[in-house]
Amino acid sequence: MRIAYGGHPGAFGELACLGRFPDDEPIGFDTFRMACDALVGGDCDRAVIPFENSIAGAVPGVEALIASLPVTRIDVHPQPVVFHCLAIPGARLDQIEVVASHPMALAECRHFLSRLGVREEEAGDTAGAASEVAAAGSLTRAALASTRAAELYRLEVLAADVQDSADNVTYFAVLERA
Repeated sequence: MRIAYGGHPGAFGELACLGRFPDDEPIGFDTFRMACDALVGGDCDRAVIPFENSIAGAVPGVEALIASLPVTRIDVHPQPVVFHCLAIPGARLDQIEVVASHPMALAECRHFLSRLGVREEEAGDTAGAASEVAAAGSLTRAALASTRAAELYRLEVLAADVQDSADNVTYFAVLERA
């Protein structure tokens, strides 16, 4: 099966797909809407879309999106979420001026970001932020993302487990066409 998710490879949506459907193919889309459209249009067999986080609450707009589509929620997949502060090789945490990530990720790491005293920058997804940090090649930029994103985009972990709660979980709706 082809499983749609929102984000780049290394996003928590991809990790949720791999966790729930380990033998199937995760397919990333730029937005949650595009992932759902791929499901509805028949390009994918299922979609895995985040709707709530244990720290930051409801993912804005997702419940309304799901309700507006001819889809059925067949399961909920709880995905543990562990954030790391990632940067290019050679960067140091005390040099970082800007940290980018998805708005929900920024909300899930408030304590760390407050201590760091950096400018926050919103991105479409966590792995997309990591990809942009890698492409920029700046020693002053970092991203909040997964270890998979670090591996895929050849970034180093400057600080590990920076989420506000050790038991951080995002709940993903597993959807099929109605």
